Amino acid sequence: MDISGMALRAQVAWFRHLAARGFAQISTGDGFAVSTGLDSNTENGAVIGASMPDSAELDTLLGWLRAKAVPASVLVTGTPEAELTARLIAQGLHPERTGNNMGRLLPGFDTEAADPAVREWQILEVNDVPDLRRNQRVYAEDGWWDEPGELDRRVETAARLGFGRGQPIRHWTACHQGVPVGAATSFQFDDGVWLVHCCVAKPWRRHGIGTALTRVRLAAATRRGAVRAVTFPSPDGYHLHHSIGFELAPIHPGRCFYLQN
Repeated sequence: MDISGMALRAQVAWFRHLAARGFAQISTGDGFAVSTGLDSNTENGAVIGASMPDSAELDTLLGWLRAKAVPASVLVTGTPEAELTARLIAQGLHPERTGNNMGRLLPGFDTEAADPAVREWQILEVNDVPDLRRNQRVYAEDGWWDEPGELDRRVETAARLGFGRGQPIRHWTACHQGVPVGAATSFQFDDGVWLVHCCVAKPWRRHGIGTALTRVRLAAATRRGAVRAVTFPSPDGYHLHHSIGFELAPIHPGRCFYLQN
């Protein structure tokens, strides 16, 4: 399994999904860019081919992204040419060179396994906007973002992207005695699933909630036909995913660049 190749496919599919849901976008030649306006390089970006794009086309895409004044990612599909990498760096983009991805094959994954330590916890799938707000508030209260009105913007964006059973994007909330203490998101594409976000409130960490949220996402994706899973781990996330069979792989060089605003 080419873990980092699949991670790139997941990001490209994510940007295509953003575009399909009507967020601001621009296309030129073989490339396109899309922006939600959120302060996150996973919510804004461009996809370009590995062959050398026309200078005017590249300038158009990057200029459009810069005008949005938000962080963005630029993804290169296929094996990149050295000249293209040099041009992107000359344009002020920062290449991702040290990151890692994690992935695993899903055949054989035990969809019924449960961690005994978390049987008192209830994990519920998000099915409506009020539940979505409770889910997103877990991230806000953990300090993922704190700008005024950001929770409203995140909920609005997530609702616009669509979510729920039968949709590519699904959200789950972990609750203890009715209080949300964990949240997680998955994105299913092609034959794979990307474990996008996972957050557990600080007082409730090391109770197995993150593992439970990961297992429920993998089980749901497996039942819908996914055969591969990928994630971009944090240091804590590395240990969690490694414990349930994920392997670590370095990113492919010259495939991801960051535009900071």
